Amino acid sequence: MAEQKPYLTGRTYIFRIAKGKDLMEALTDFCHDNQIKCGIINGIGALENATITTFSQSKKKYDKRVISKPTEMVSLMGNVSIMDNRANVRADIVLVDEEGKTDGGQLTVGSKVFVAEVYIQELVGEPKVRKQDKVTKQNIWI
Repeated sequence: MAEQKPYLTGRTYIFRIAKGKDLMEALTDFCHDNQIKCGIINGIGALENATITTFSQSKKKYDKRVISKPTEMVSLMGNVSIMDNRANVRADIVLVDEEGKTDGGQLTVGSKVFVAEVYIQELVGEPKVRKQDKVTKQNIWI
């Protein structure tokens, strides 16, 4: 098991993301602009369309899906760490359409915001660093 170090809570941000913005880009830019290197992300809202990925463990690659209809963002949860010397957001999302059907996966660029309310809790301590794991082919904390 990797060495466990405690973190202290730092700054707390509660904000909204403007209609029409790309959700992943907005989250990443916010973290970069505010020098958040480690933290926890939660959010709710709605998307005009979404782009998500799911990881195929057997193929060891991500499969991308585009959802070309409005959805409610019933859960957005993730974290902020460092990858390639820059703030990196890793977030999973659960969406529900107007018929109540759910879909979800890892958020990626290409999700257009209708409305989004976001909470970011900065964690103070040595930031986690993401690198590709040779066994799983996932970008994980090394």
